[in-house]
Amino acid sequence: MAAGTKNRYLFEIAGTFIFVFAICSAATVYSGPNKLVGIVGLGQLAMAVLGLVHAFVLTALVYAINARSGAQLNPAVTIAFLVSRKMRGKVAALTIACQVLGAVIGAAVVYSMFGSDMAASVVLPKDGNTIRALILETVIAFALVYVVLATTKSKDFKIAPLAGVAIGFTLGFSFMLAGPISGGAINPARAFAPALIVWNFDYQWIYWVAPIVGGIIAAGLYKGLHSDSDVPSPKVEQTK
Repeated sequence: MAAGTKNRYLFEIAGTFIFVFAICSAATVYSGPNKLVGIVGLGQLAMAVLGLVHAFVLTALVYAINARSGAQLNPAVTIAFLVSRKMRGKVAALTIACQVLGAVIGAAVVYSMFGSDMAASVVLPKDGNTIRALILETVIAFALVYVVLATTKSKDFKIAPLAGVAIGFTLGFSFMLAGPISGGAINPARAFAPALIVWNFDYQWIYWVAPIVGGIIAAGLYKGLHSDSDVPSPKVEQTK
């Protein structure tokens, strides 16, 4: 494996670690008295603060590592890149593995500081309403992945520099909408890591199925609406 390829995966591990560490730490610090219900138990002010944490952290990471690894940090985004032929299957599989690894390390570090209180960062549907959570997570994942595809691969010099802001604040606003209802994971790795650490896999399937389905729909729409010139061939991706 070439040094550049290895670095790509290391950046995904480091980036997802930072992202999950920040989100889980903030959720735990601002958690209310009922930590066992997870994110949906946060108050309105705490939810707004956590939404800004999502926005600022992801914005910073996109600018920091986008040129190195694509700053995907989310298996749903990686699968969308695969579906839209921006990434080879083997590269996508290794990238997802690195994202999950980075997320688990981030959650483990948070647990080392806060112990079982970190259960406040687990995502669970409010009142156990799986249908509502499934639909909402699918829609917001669709929105996020579409923005990622439309901005990071754009050849418009006016759009590309704003990719980090667009992606970060799409995530932040999406979380503010979905957080009180579904937990606003929008990211299977982010959902899985704290669930693994506190060993609570209730409703975990929602946070894998919904973002991946939303991402695939976004990839299909992107391919249908955007010109082929914006979509690099697999050969181009393979050389990175």
